Amino acid sequence: MKKIAINIISIVVLLSVIEIISNRILRKIYNRNFDSSLVVNNKYYTSSGLKENTIGKVWGKEFYTDNFGCRKNKTAFDSKKKKWLFIGDSVTEGVGVEDSSTFSSLCSEVFTEHNVCNYSLIGYSTADYVNVLKSVLEKDSTTELVTLFYCLNDVYGSTKAKDLPIIAKQNFIGKLNGMLQNSCSTYKLIKLFFYRHSNRYFCYDLQFYEKDKVHFVQAMNDLRFCDSLCKMRNIYFNVVMLPYQSQLHDKNFVPQQLAREYCTKDSIEFSDASEYLSKQTNVNSFYLFADEIHFSEKGHKAIADFLSQ
Repeated sequence: MKKIAINIISIVVLLSVIEIISNRILRKIYNRNFDSSLVVNNKYYTSSGLKENTIGKVWGKEFYTDNFGCRKNKTAFDSKKKKWLFIGDSVTEGVGVEDSSTFSSLCSEVFTEHNVCNYSLIGYSTADYVNVLKSVLEKDSTTELVTLFYCLNDVYGSTKAKDLPIIAKQNFIGKLNGMLQNSCSTYKLIKLFFYRHSNRYFCYDLQFYEKDKVHFVQAMNDLRFCDSLCKMRNIYFNVVMLPYQSQLHDKNFVPQQLAREYCTKDSIEFSDASEYLSKQTNVNSFYLFADEIHFSEKGHKAIADFLSQ
C-alpha cells in the first residue's frame, strides 16, 4: 500500500509538472488573450473600434494605438501627408506580432509619401468595413488611398455566430473535447501540435463561396459599396485578398476566383496575394503556430513585399 501511494503521488506530481510546463508553452506560442479595454463599442455606427492613444496586450504582444484609434506604426504620423487607409480584420490588425512587425507598419516605412493608417480590428467583416469607411470619410478629408484586405471569413458579414452553420457537431465527444481544451493545457497543446496544419477552417468557410449564396452576394455588395464611397470622393480604392495557410498547399483558390470575377465585373481594383505567397519557400512559417489564418512576422514581411511589387 505504501508503494502504491508513493507511485500515485509521483504520477500526480509528474502530471502537474507537465501541465504547468504545457501552460507556459501555450502562453508563449498560442496566447489568445485580448485586452477588451482597447475597444470602444459603436465607434463607427454599429461597429466597434479601437480607443485612441491606448496601450494594451493582444495575443501576448504589446499593442499601441495612435491619435486616430489605429494600431501604431513604426513611422510617425506626418500631418503634411495624405492618408492611406488599411481596413481589415484581425489578420490586418496583426494579432500575435509586435506593432512594428505588421505589414501595415512595414508598408509605412516603404510608402513614405503617405500616412498608412491601420483601422483594422479583430472580428471585423465586410459589414464593419462599410461602417468604418463611411464614418472615417465623413469626418476626414485627407484620405487619398484605401486598401481593403479581405479574408475568407469576412463573408460572414453581420450574421451573428449563433446563426451561422455549426462547425462541429455538439455531441458528447464534441462537448468533452471542448471541456478538455478549456481545462487541460497538456491536452490542448498535444491537439494543436497534431492538427496544426488542419484545413478545417478553410473547409468550413468554403461552403459560403458560391455565386448565388446569400452571404457571398452580400459580402461582394459591401465591397461594391465601399468602392462607390471612394469613387464619389475621387479616392483610389482596391481590394487585396489574403489566403489561408491550407490554400497554399492544396491550391484550392475557388473563393479568390469568385471574388476576382465579381470585382472585375464591377470595375473594382482587385489583387490576390495567394499566387505570390504560394511561390515562396517554407510557407508554413508565414503563419502563427497552429493557425490557419493569422500571419507570423515572416508572413507580414511577405505581404509587405507583395504590396511593394
